[in-house]
Amino acid sequence: MANFQTHLNGGIFVSVATVLGLHGAGLVEQGATLGYFALGVAGSLLPDIDADASKPVRAFFNVLGVAVAFAMTLPLIGRFLPLEVALIWIGVFLCVRYLIFELFARATVHRGIWHSWLGIAAAALATVNIAYWMMDRSAESAWIAGLMVGIGYLTHLVLDELYSVDLLNSRVKRSFGTALKPFSLADPRSSLAMLAVVVALAWFAPALDGGLLPAEDLSRTIVVAAERLVETFEGLVDGAGVLVQSLVDWIRTGAANL
Repeated sequence: MANFQTHLNGGIFVSVATVLGLHGAGLVEQGATLGYFALGVAGSLLPDIDADASKPVRAFFNVLGVAVAFAMTLPLIGRFLPLEVALIWIGVFLCVRYLIFELFARATVHRGIWHSWLGIAAAALATVNIAYWMMDRSAESAWIAGLMVGIGYLTHLVLDELYSVDLLNSRVKRSFGTALKPFSLADPRSSLAMLAVVVALAWFAPALDGGLLPAEDLSRTIVVAAERLVETFEGLVDGAGVLVQSLVDWIRTGAANL
C-alpha cells in the first residue's frame, strides 16, 4: 500500500495535469485553477478516511468539528452570553472530534467500502451537491469540482493497487484487489448503504443545461485538452532530462578534477 507522501505526490501530479488540461480546453478560468487543484489533491487523500490513525482522517474530523461548531454557535451570538457561546462551541467541537470520530472508526474498516468505485462516486457527487446547494456555485463549476475530487480519489486507489504488486520479486501481495473494487464484498450492508447514498446524491445533483459544452465543440475541446496534457507531460520529461544531464555533467567535472 502506498504511504501518505506517495499519495500526496501522486495527487499533486495528476491534479496539475488535469487542471492544465481543463484550463487549456476553456472549461476552467485561470483564477479558479488553484481551487480545483486543491480539490484534486484533497480527493487523493480522502480514501484513507477509513484508516483510524491516518493523517487525513484526523485532519478531516478537526476541520469538520470546527465547521460544525461555528455553524451551530454563530446564530446564537447575541442570544446568549459570550461565555455560554464559547462553552457550546467547545462542546460541539469535542463531540464531533471525539464522539463522532469514535463511532465512525468503529463502523468503518480500512480498505472497506471507501476503497471502491462506490466511494469514488459518493465523494464526487457529495462535492457536486455541496458546491451547488451550499456554496451557490453554478452547475458547471460544481460538476468540475466533483470531477477533480473523483480523479484525485481514483488516483489514490490506483496507487494502492500498484503498490500491491512487487515487481522486484515478481509476486502479488495479499492487498491486491482490495482498493480498486466496485464495492465491498466483505461488508454487503455497507455496500448497500453506500449505494443508497450514491443514488440519493445523484438524484439531488444539479442538471447540466446542454452539458458542459455544446455538442459541436466537444470534439475540438477533447483534442485541445489532450494536446495540453501531452505538453504538460513533455515539459515534465524535458525537465527531468535537464536535471539528469546536469547531474551527469557535475559528476564528470568532479571526476576530471580528481
